[in-house]
Amino acid sequence: MNSPALRQQRGFTLIELMIVVVIVAILALIAYPSYTEQVREGRRSEYQGKLMDLATSLEGFRARNFKYTDDLSKVGPGLQNDSYYTVAITTDNDDQAYVITATPKGGMDGDGVIKLDSQGRTCFVKGAASCTLSSTSSWHD
Repeated sequence: MNSPALRQQRGFTLIELMIVVVIVAILALIAYPSYTEQVREGRRSEYQGKLMDLATSLEGFRARNFKYTDDLSKVGPGLQNDSYYTVAITTDNDDQAYVITATPKGGMDGDGVIKLDSQGRTCFVKGAASCTLSSTSSWHD
């Protein structure tokens, strides 16, 4: 009497389980690179905003001191120990112009350098170690 009831209770076979595992692995291989690229773009966008805030702080510093500074601790102390970018400010000889450079590191390594100058010019080239500021440059890839 128990024998027909046992035949009706079936589980997954090993082959069926392996097919499901392969399908999930294929989906993960497709989705993970897309996910990581979205994370990189989000971090880059956030950092572009931080650089704009830093530029505003530099303008405020210049309004009070009649010159720009290349000392990041005076205008952007929160950017000194960042996990994703190394920020540097360079000023000209008489401290009347600046260039902010954000070089990727850590999880953003290889993403591309971001630059912003005192004339409002920006540049970013995805995957490039450097970029040239010009009046037609932009944040875009």
